[in-house]
Amino acid sequence: AHERATTHAQARTARSAMRRSVRMACYALAAAALVVVLMAMADVGKSDDAAPRKLARQLKDITEIFPLRPTSSHRRESASTPEQDWGAHRRASMASYLAERAKCDSPDHPESRWRSVDTKAEGMQTFYNWSVPYRQNMEERPLAFETCEVEDAARESGWTFVRVGPFLGTGGYDWHDVRVNPVPRNERAKFITAKMFAPVTRDGRVLSYPPVHTHHAHMGLDGVHHWFDSHGDSICAEEQGGTACYLREEPEGYGLPLRESEHYELEFILNDVRKAGSPAMTFYMEASLRWSADASLTPVSRAHYERHDINRDFSTILLPMREDSVTWQSGQWLVPGQVIYSPKDQTPFFHSHRSFSKGMWAFAASPEELGLSLDLLERTPQSAVPEGSSAVAMDRDVCWVPRDGGMSAKEALMDRIGQSEAGMDALRCWLEPGESPDARTLDHVAGTDTSALYPEAWQQNWEDSWYDRVGQVYCNGTWDFEDGDDFTVVAINTLDPRLDEDGSWDRPNLQHIGFKLAYESFDEDRPAPNMELFSPTIQGWLAEHDEPLPSMCKFPASFMNHLLTNMSAVNYTTDSNCFANDLYAMSEDRQEDLLNDMMWEADELLHDSPKYGLVRPMSRVHLNDEIVGSLKRKYDNKADS
Repeated sequence: AHERATTHAQARTARSAMRRSVRMACYALAAAALVVVLMAMADVGKSDDAAPRKLARQLKDITEIFPLRPTSSHRRESASTPEQDWGAHRRASMASYLAERAKCDSPDHPESRWRSVDTKAEGMQTFYNWSVPYRQNMEERPLAFETCEVEDAARESGWTFVRVGPFLGTGGYDWHDVRVNPVPRNERAKFITAKMFAPVTRDGRVLSYPPVHTHHAHMGLDGVHHWFDSHGDSICAEEQGGTACYLREEPEGYGLPLRESEHYELEFILNDVRKAGSPAMTFYMEASLRWSADASLTPVSRAHYERHDINRDFSTILLPMREDSVTWQSGQWLVPGQVIYSPKDQTPFFHSHRSFSKGMWAFAASPEELGLSLDLLERTPQSAVPEGSSAVAMDRDVCWVPRDGGMSAKEALMDRIGQSEAGMDALRCWLEPGESPDARTLDHVAGTDTSALYPEAWQQNWEDSWYDRVGQVYCNGTWDFEDGDDFTVVAINTLDPRLDEDGSWDRPNLQHIGFKLAYESFDEDRPAPNMELFSPTIQGWLAEHDEPLPSMCKFPASFMNHLLTNMSAVNYTTDSNCFANDLYAMSEDRQEDLLNDMMWEADELLHDSPKYGLVRPMSRVHLNDEIVGSLKRKYDNKADS
């Protein structure tokens, strides 16, 4: 195993050197050929083969060949948009969305009408529980699902509008917990190019926060939950677009490709955050996707990088509440490629609970190369949990609390990285909260009442407080990477003092460090997977109970089906429901053989193959709820193992 790992590491180094040599040669040739290119421009287009064409990239289980656009050092026009125009750009995009959605209610567009879906007849699973507080006094409630298709004249692109509800809230931070699987998709869609997930009123008004908090809204793809999402921190400061930031577009010319076998799963939780006992408010969740049949779009993939799952609701980490702490997570790229950077389109994006967030920095280096070592870490004590909270400190709740007198946490962090092997040259992207509109991650919202000044229920009884806003992630140019290259995402957290002026704050610092991005592969033989990576502070770090703490990497089942061509489960991984049903029908020995084969192939894929050879991580197969439920039913809940 050591020899194989060494061989693959040497091969990656050789490939990287070769690519660097090729790039340098290309730069030299480009400089020498500039005059020739200018002279030849007049001839381009005179014949079908006059214009140069790029190599084709093939996603092997898609029937289309997607031409590879010029690699992304790239179309930086989106990044160069003047900052003051980003809000106008986002509001214009939202206005276009609303104009298209209005066709669903217009008699002038009979082909585009809202349709109530018989979810049972169409084989859709739906779930809606209401509770207050969370998962207490739960009520199962009925759920309606409506959809509307609006297409362009050529039927080459359009919006699939989805509306779920209605929900009835009376404030008090109630919980509307919903899941729908699968969500209908347009059969002509080859790419997804935009999403809009937001709470809306009965007449379609997009609601801000307050009155409704989008705890999370995930549109998953074959088990990868964070394919598209919205959260409570998805709204911008008003100058930067406000609720228009619920709409996110892929940069022009890009799209997320779809395989025929892939299906969507929608899950979300909404909270009515008005004062308890407020007038009843009716609202809905709108979860819409814009699709395209244009096969010439450049395919990109979604990646979600998060701290390791700690077996706590929503995968949060407990951190000190009133003391600055530093935490980080790390991983490796699976393919050579590039992070897509377009600030007007809010990519990349950083998700956290803004009440505690003091900044995020993403580096092209490992923690060790940045001077972030295990000896810095300490466990978050139970005393960090406010009295009355049910949160429990766990082994994996670890962070660095800088106590170097006279230095702030940020100063201590930057000083350590500045003196490290990688240094600040490894910095690629960051978000630093501040007072300017692009940096505001908390906005103060004045309270309201039920007087005639606020005639509608959604306007009434807002708490006078500070509310999460997204803030702007910036990057310092292109972020190219080779397969096996390290990255580290670092964050500083503590309670914002504006929320605790009287010292009465009573909620624990349960935090996310979620770095979300789109990226493309530069290797036509290795398509980039949509993925979620839940990683520890340092790969392979041993927790206090002396068990290894590996990264958990989630691929869509359809992507595994594409790659693991020798796997005996190849016919069962195109969607999880099919897989669960087939497992249910198998003998116990056959099930064991099948899952062992999956594990073996996953190890071969991630560790030993020349395609995705990774030295650090260990593999583990995680079965989703449908599969586990199927197996437990078969064995009368006796076979937890």
